[in-house]
Amino acid sequence: FSLLAMAASLWMAFYLFARGFPNRITLRATLALMALAVFFLDTYNSFYASVSNAAHLRAALLIISLGCWYSVTFALRAPQKQTPSWWKEPIFYLLATLAIVLLFIIKVGIVREQEDILYTAHFDWNIATWLYGIIQAWAGLGILHNLATLQQIRYTKEGRSFFFASGFIAAALGYGALSFIIPARLPRVIEDGLVFGGVFFLGVSVARYQSLLERRTIWQDFPLGLLGSSIVTAAYLTVCVVAGVPANLWGNIAAAVITSHALYDLGREAVERWRINEDRDLRQKINQIKALEEETLYIFLDKELRLLLQALNSSSGLIATCEGDGLVVRASYNSLPIKSSVPKELTVSEGLLALDKQIPGLIWCSAIFENSQPVTLVGIGLPQDKLDYSSGELDLFEEFSDQIGIFISAYRARNSEIQSASDQIANNLTVNVDADLYKLVEEALRHFSDVVYLGQSALADWLDIQGTTHIQRGKSLQNVLREAVTSLRPIGERPPEPLPRDWYNYVVLHDAYIQGVQNREVMARLYVSEGTFHRVRRSAVRGLVRSFQKEKA
Repeated sequence: FSLLAMAASLWMAFYLFARGFPNRITLRATLALMALAVFFLDTYNSFYASVSNAAHLRAALLIISLGCWYSVTFALRAPQKQTPSWWKEPIFYLLATLAIVLLFIIKVGIVREQEDILYTAHFDWNIATWLYGIIQAWAGLGILHNLATLQQIRYTKEGRSFFFASGFIAAALGYGALSFIIPARLPRVIEDGLVFGGVFFLGVSVARYQSLLERRTIWQDFPLGLLGSSIVTAAYLTVCVVAGVPANLWGNIAAAVITSHALYDLGREAVERWRINEDRDLRQKINQIKALEEETLYIFLDKELRLLLQALNSSSGLIATCEGDGLVVRASYNSLPIKSSVPKELTVSEGLLALDKQIPGLIWCSAIFENSQPVTLVGIGLPQDKLDYSSGELDLFEEFSDQIGIFISAYRARNSEIQSASDQIANNLTVNVDADLYKLVEEALRHFSDVVYLGQSALADWLDIQGTTHIQRGKSLQNVLREAVTSLRPIGERPPEPLPRDWYNYVVLHDAYIQGVQNREVMARLYVSEGTFHRVRRSAVRGLVRSFQKEKA
């Protein structure tokens, strides 16, 4: 029995230490189990060789084990319930330390001859043994009191396991008191078994606490670890029996086997925790990088806003991005303050909106949506040198807003098109669209399937399309338009519907003109209104016009 008790206590001590460090309840339970493991190892060795003062050593180990158990139950109490009794714990530790010191100084009091090793010890009463008895009684009653004062301990399954473990120690103390009262000698295996059962189930209770409350380990890991350690230890002891190793060495061999395997498990646990800490640090760094990226985004938006205001000669403006349930201002000039919320009435519909309500620094705004949800809002104030903006300037403002929406959508999705969207915004503000060329390109797209019309169109002359016949010229222009539309296609496969915003320009021109799909069906594919469809179409056509102007230049 002592061999099995030692092995179980030692394994559980290492198990709880590896899984529960640095939780203070687990560390106290670990120390209790380690002291009990040494107690039973010394008991086992005492069967084969008598050692002086061994009884005093075992008594000191019991004090340590019971003291740690008492400390565990005290730590389980809520802080407000610990405060009135704060003085009890340090006094208990002081008396327990004094009892251990006196046991080794006096060296008399606990009597157990070699022939009485299977029976409970006798006491010669002196200050050391009296103090030893007081500590045992205090620990037993204190454990029960600490648990009884906790309602969550009494009425929860994991809490009742602590009570169950405490029943063993109460029975062990009662059995020890009975051995003092009656003259007959009582077998010590019952007392040792009760002590082991109490501390062992204390370890089980702490393991449940770690699993169910602290979430430091999974409960299924406990029986599997115990089974694996038992099989390994049994295999080593079987080899010892077959090899004829003396029985007095079995305890030390079992302890060495369990310790070596536990140290390996402890090292693996330490490496795993190091890896988890590294992962946590990496995630923290990633979050810091994301925060820096967000700051960089806001700097970029501020730069683009100022470029827009310069191009329109506007007095004020802002850019707001979707955050949570609303839009938050992230770039502003003479308008709403940074980090302020945009009024919800500005985001009820998509597209260009003239503001009737007086909002500081805004007379026009353009809300950009994706999948029926606002992505961004761009607003501008009065022009500095005239009463209002021209239609061309408002078209430029709409296009700028649309490109900002694409940029924000791509940024949020970490899309590879961010840089190209950024470049496109800058180019759109520096290249003016020729109104006549815009009409030529739009008409050519409307007649994309009619090569006769294309061959005779003014756009073919403007692009200097060559051909022996007007039909060949029409086919050549058709290929030029197809390549220009394809250049708007984002990188990668076309995603499933609803499509992200950076696909809008390409899909509108390709599906409506190249494939000849009806506008209603294209609007359904994009989940957009008719007004949004035409605004995206105009923006995309202006993009083609700019590309033709660059090539011509």
